[in-house]
Amino acid sequence: MSNVIPLHSTGGFTRMDNDLYEALIGAELSGRELRVAMAIHRLTAGYNKDSVKVAALYIAKMMYGDQGADSERANVSRAINSLIRQRVLFRDGGSRDPINFLPAKEWKLDQKATVLKSTHCVENMHATVLKTTHIKEINTITTPGGVVVGADGETQANAGKVARRKSTVEACPYQAIVDLFHTALPELPAVAILTADRRSKLQARWRESDVHRDLAFWADYFFQVKTSDFLTGKAPGRNGAKSFRATFDWLIAPSNFVKVVEGNYNA
Repeated sequence: MSNVIPLHSTGGFTRMDNDLYEALIGAELSGRELRVAMAIHRLTAGYNKDSVKVAALYIAKMMYGDQGADSERANVSRAINSLIRQRVLFRDGGSRDPINFLPAKEWKLDQKATVLKSTHCVENMHATVLKTTHIKEINTITTPGGVVVGADGETQANAGKVARRKSTVEACPYQAIVDLFHTALPELPAVAILTADRRSKLQARWRESDVHRDLAFWADYFFQVKTSDFLTGKAPGRNGAKSFRATFDWLIAPSNFVKVVEGNYNA
């Protein structure tokens, strides 16, 4: 029995423009970005539409099923924003506006860095040797109970905990995130001072998810804000009221942050 599925018995198929097909083959996109692009194509060309209004949750259901959709919605939203930023997709407005493909010649794909696996392994080996040599040179004392103590009397276990805790606290690149905000959204009020409250909220957002601990996520986050007339103060206010305009503090507040990431704001 042949394992080749003939087209006439598939129950239908979606045509893809050859230029788009070849561009997607050659594009250095992540696996999630490519799957999102294919989902958008299915929802547009598959239904003879130029564009489609679709929520990130719906695409997440296409990719991961009903059970995994909720947990992956934010990642899908991030992939959509990344594709928009790279001009693979286009959406004029907020998350509830139609989305469509741009011609491949207009794409501005990110440059992906590549590292040879063999080189990476050699670097790791050197790092291990250096670390071992450094440990041997530490002036330590072993107590009768077998506890290793440093020259200053502090146990090495405690020192390691303090170092790890310090590294975690300092992990959030506050200024880099603020710089991304200024670059993407010059029309919004600038951040003049990185106050303790702002640092605390940024640190909390940074720690919430592995996805958030990536400057590319923040670039996509601020780009999503830029595409919203509501968040940037371009939409007229209701009943003659002054239009709303987001601030940096508003964008990093817990509840507002979730709303923007999930596209669940008054766009």
